[in-house]
Amino acid sequence: MNANGLHALTFFKIVLLWAAMSVLIGCQSSPVFPDKAVTTKLAVQPNWPLVQYVQADVKAHPQQTGVLPLTDGIDAFIARLALVNAATASIDLQYYIYRGDDTGRLLTWHLIDAAQRGVRVRILLDDMAVKNADEALVMLAEHENIQVRLYNPSAERDFRNIAFVAGFSRLNHRMHNKSLTVDNTISVVGGRNIGNEYFSNDTSVEFGDFDLMAIGSAVDEVSDQFDLYWNSPLTVEVGALIPHRVTAEEIADALAVVESEKAAYQSNPYMTRLLSSELISQMQNHALHWYWGSAKLVYDQPDKQNHQLDSDSILADLGEFLQQAKQDVFIVSPYFVPTREGSMNIIESAKAGIDITILTNSLAATDVLAVHAGYRQYRQQLLEAGVKIYEVKANPEQKKSSSWTGSSKSSLHAKTFIIDKRSIFVGSFNFDPRSAWLNTEMGLIIDNQDLAGEVVGGIEASLAKNTYRLVVEEGEIVWFDDFYQRKIYTEPDAGLWRKFLVDCIALLPIESQL
Repeated sequence: MNANGLHALTFFKIVLLWAAMSVLIGCQSSPVFPDKAVTTKLAVQPNWPLVQYVQADVKAHPQQTGVLPLTDGIDAFIARLALVNAATASIDLQYYIYRGDDTGRLLTWHLIDAAQRGVRVRILLDDMAVKNADEALVMLAEHENIQVRLYNPSAERDFRNIAFVAGFSRLNHRMHNKSLTVDNTISVVGGRNIGNEYFSNDTSVEFGDFDLMAIGSAVDEVSDQFDLYWNSPLTVEVGALIPHRVTAEEIADALAVVESEKAAYQSNPYMTRLLSSELISQMQNHALHWYWGSAKLVYDQPDKQNHQLDSDSILADLGEFLQQAKQDVFIVSPYFVPTREGSMNIIESAKAGIDITILTNSLAATDVLAVHAGYRQYRQQLLEAGVKIYEVKANPEQKKSSSWTGSSKSSLHAKTFIIDKRSIFVGSFNFDPRSAWLNTEMGLIIDNQDLAGEVVGGIEASLAKNTYRLVVEEGEIVWFDDFYQRKIYTEPDAGLWRKFLVDCIALLPIESQL
């Protein structure tokens, strides 16, 4: 083909792309989805096994919440599987990411087994992360006891990326909430999505993460939060989005494949690791150590973008929480972009005598370069004001089984804020503009000095080995590796290409999207 022919073909492709985007803009501007049935949490019944399992502890601590920290990835996954297996009446599952990998399949198999027992299963997922799962979700929803809804979905299912650009103002708002509640009796909330990297089953990277398993008064609040999102106009039945209808033969074939995969997976080394979890025997022997205290579930409204008042958002609750600090604040956030106003608030608090420590990812450890580009412009002014900053190493030399490290590449994913070593927030909220203004978030604040102190103590004990300590010397940032007693004068462990990309991204005016 000659040059003129190539130019004509390129022009033709551009015209087609523009036409497609124009159509999609019309489709995305005001999608209309069919009405859906309103369903809500089930009333707790005293004869349910999980209710009987926790009733003595709950009665001994009226109006309080008991939490069990899940720092280890194996334990965090075992907790979820055990709860699903113990379900009698209902399972409510709400996640931003649900991967179709080993852990995703394992959990799905257990959910199907629960549905087969007659348990009502409600699955609420953010639409952004299920781009290739439409058929599987429709098939799941064919089960009489399984319902699947998607949050803020794209009406266009085939050209999702183009649709996102066309409907950016709407589709840029995502549901980042994470919860699993069984029989309205026990909940798991925190930072983990569903995927191998969150549960110590990925040899290339492991996210250091943190969840709380909760019983008591806060569980009903988690259920109310789930119902609010489940019945929101922004959530849509998966069957209303996807025209494909599965046949009985397709379902039978899929179930046969599941049974085959389940049998084959029994020899997977990950199963051996799961079965070796000490949490199993602790749960069986009623030996779980619950931390009890007053608690509050904080969360955004499903239509967060329509709520302009700070009082309508999790940001207000967390701001009030952090302002209660009298002595010290410990911020753990994988994505830390404080913004100019936030930095000034932190600096003012530091100058007022509050000891502030920030733990976040190094450039080499982060999985989102744009976030590091937004974060790095605030580091030096915070350090000069007396704020302590630690950055997680991407490649700790000695592997561990803890959640903060443990693979060939580690990346922090936990989101927790602790004040005065007495109160702690654990949830999905990152200290960045996206969590503050764009995504919906949730988390649990609990007052318990033992828990807060142990979490801070555990992190502090690992700082020297697993992080770099940042200081300013002669006007420049220096990274101290306290474990190996060395100084580093540039972003440690990060290659030239990664540094170059961050330099380029830093030139873009995109902080509000980070």
